[in-house]
Amino acid sequence: MNKIGLEVSEELGESTFSTVLDNGLQVFICKKKGFNKKIGLFGTKYGSVVNDFIDITTGERMKVPDGIAHFLEHKLFEKEGANALDLFSKMGVSSNAYTSFDQTVYYFETSEKFEESIEMLVKLIKEPYFTDENVQKEQGIIGQEISMYDDDPSFKVYFNALRAMYQVNPVRIDIAGTIESISHITKDLLYTCYNTFYSPQNMFFIVVGDVDVDETFKIIDKNIKKYESNNFSKEEIKKFIEKEPSEIAQKDITQKMEIYLPQICLGYKLDLANGKDITKNEILVSIISDMYFSKQSDFFEKEYNLGKVNSTIDMQYEGSESFSHVLISTTSTNIDEVEKDILDYVEKIKKEPIDEELFDTIKRKKIGELILSSDSLNISYRRIIDSILNKTNVYLDIEILNNLTSKDVKEFLDKLDENKRVSSKITSK
Repeated sequence: MNKIGLEVSEELGESTFSTVLDNGLQVFICKKKGFNKKIGLFGTKYGSVVNDFIDITTGERMKVPDGIAHFLEHKLFEKEGANALDLFSKMGVSSNAYTSFDQTVYYFETSEKFEESIEMLVKLIKEPYFTDENVQKEQGIIGQEISMYDDDPSFKVYFNALRAMYQVNPVRIDIAGTIESISHITKDLLYTCYNTFYSPQNMFFIVVGDVDVDETFKIIDKNIKKYESNNFSKEEIKKFIEKEPSEIAQKDITQKMEIYLPQICLGYKLDLANGKDITKNEILVSIISDMYFSKQSDFFEKEYNLGKVNSTIDMQYEGSESFSHVLISTTSTNIDEVEKDILDYVEKIKKEPIDEELFDTIKRKKIGELILSSDSLNISYRRIIDSILNKTNVYLDIEILNNLTSKDVKEFLDKLDENKRVSSKITSK
């Protein structure tokens, strides 16, 4: 095992230890003193936006169907004659997995049988079992999942906004793919993606909890070494994502569905950000959301009193190495009026000076929330995953928040370009 690094957060009262195993696997252990529950995660830097890459076993360029990363996540849970979820459950351990645009993560949560859970998690990832029969069966299962989401207005209004913003980036495609695209997935394609993206140098293992750090590193290393013969290559993973034009794909998308309350999602396409700026943008948008769109804001109170909104107005930032955007969403019986009000309001706050007192109040609130988040193991591991994907320090978010100024808010608001704004609506039939 190589040198062990250490990052400490005095504010959160926690420490994160890290190392890189000889095969290239990154391992992180976040020490959380006094916690009974422990979480283990085994993940790969591979999500739905990657469908064009160099096959690490042959050196040839490959293009695979949309949705294959999510499909692979489902199939790794299925073992010959068993399901990994059931195996964890019999141990009294909770387990699950998820696929996003840029990652796939498998995890367990437990208070007991910690070492056995690590062994099971490694076994889950390192023993793929794909057959023609179980792939065909999964196509039907995931096809039903895709159909279910097609009937979800919140899902549709979100992805329609992404489709309006992006011309070629795969972020515009449902993470699960389409019924058509998954029909082309085969066991051979699954093994190709597995061999490439589940190779150790593209993966990470995270443990969060009150554990013996040195002993936990040894347990992980021991279990990984059982499968050293499965390592195909330590070469850098080469991915290709077509360069996205700066212009939006289309201004508006409106879809009719059988719903009671119409929904709207406004999107602003932004220039790509580097790792540090992705974290900064997330924090800035969280502060802007609280300042201007929360239930305590003057704007929300006005819209609520006029009967135009009766739920929250949500604002969020999403970014990676290949996409960057802001989304503002809500529901309303007067969706067109709310859209106009929000757009006018955004232009208004872009021109006005920042309310320094309000900014300071929200910033102190965010710092308080960050400190309180030390009670959450989930937030601790998400922070580590963000640092892995963005290639930043684990506790960068705390540093950025402490140093933010109202000038940063102003500069970010100026990036919300009306020419790169899209509107996605779901209206009633």
